[in-house]
Amino acid sequence: MVQTAKLLCLLLASAPLAPGTAIGMDRLADWQVGDLIFQESSSPQASAIRVATNSHYTHMGIVREGADGLYVIEAARTVMETPLGEFIARGVGQDYSVYRVKGLTDDMAQAAIAEMQIYYGRPYDIFFRIDPDEIYCSELPFHAFSAIGIEIGRVERLGDLAIDTPEGRAIFLARWQDHPDCRAEGLDRDGCWNLLQDQKIVTPIGIAEASNVERVFTSFDGAP
Repeated sequence: MVQTAKLLCLLLASAPLAPGTAIGMDRLADWQVGDLIFQESSSPQASAIRVATNSHYTHMGIVREGADGLYVIEAARTVMETPLGEFIARGVGQDYSVYRVKGLTDDMAQAAIAEMQIYYGRPYDIFFRIDPDEIYCSELPFHAFSAIGIEIGRVERLGDLAIDTPEGRAIFLARWQDHPDCRAEGLDRDGCWNLLQDQKIVTPIGIAEASNVERVFTSFDGAP
């Protein structure tokens, strides 16, 4: 499968690009099933994530091989598949980085992808809770690899990130009344903000910096 994925990528890179197809997926010549791809997204919350984590990596997904090319499994509006070229095209400046789990075999990669496919159709988690009923981008590979016995990324306190900023408060406090944990405890705005400090989160940069993950390509300046 890995060799097939490499061939498909080379064919795609040399073929004429269809309208809307990203230029740039050919910057990496040896895409592999299970690759982790990171980008800076242009979503409304991207600036808050960038400031909170001090990283351009505000969105990520995992590469899989389809019948007609390479796709990225991602948690966007829902957990879904997006053609690789379209995924890259959405990123700011079409920049991206690719990381690989060290020692990942083809069978292990396929097993992780199968775990991700369990979540297809589940809604995006705007509250960034580690709860499989709703999924945010870096939570998806965290759960999938954990299910096959591989721990990637680190679980952090939200309050240990730089969320006490205009960007962070704009995102989190705009939603506080709908936050499931704050509603369950009947908290007011300040109480909800305090509760959020202890909420656990897995960030894209936390996965990229994992000791068992290595970078194989980046078009970002100063990427980790």
